[in-house]
Amino acid sequence: MILLKNTKERVSYYKIDIYPTLFGDFLIQREYGALHHKAPTNIIKEYADTHKDALLHILNLAVDKKNLGYLRVSKHCVY
Repeated sequence: MILLKNTKERVSYYKIDIYPTLFGDFLIQREYGALHHKAPTNIIKEYADTHKDALLHILNLAVDKKNLGYLRVSKHCVY
């Protein structure tokens, strides 16, 4: 899931991905930064025991980011 926030100075992004691991749990990777930078500002990795827990966690993250002004990017949007 990719979220964007457009301000007068810059466009910020927040990217959240879920990956299954070899041990049966799920990696939640969060990456954020500004589009005009080549590298992300930070990458945060967390683990969840089940796929359901991982989905609930990213849903909570997405709601928190929406409250901060981020909007979800559609699949057809190119940035």
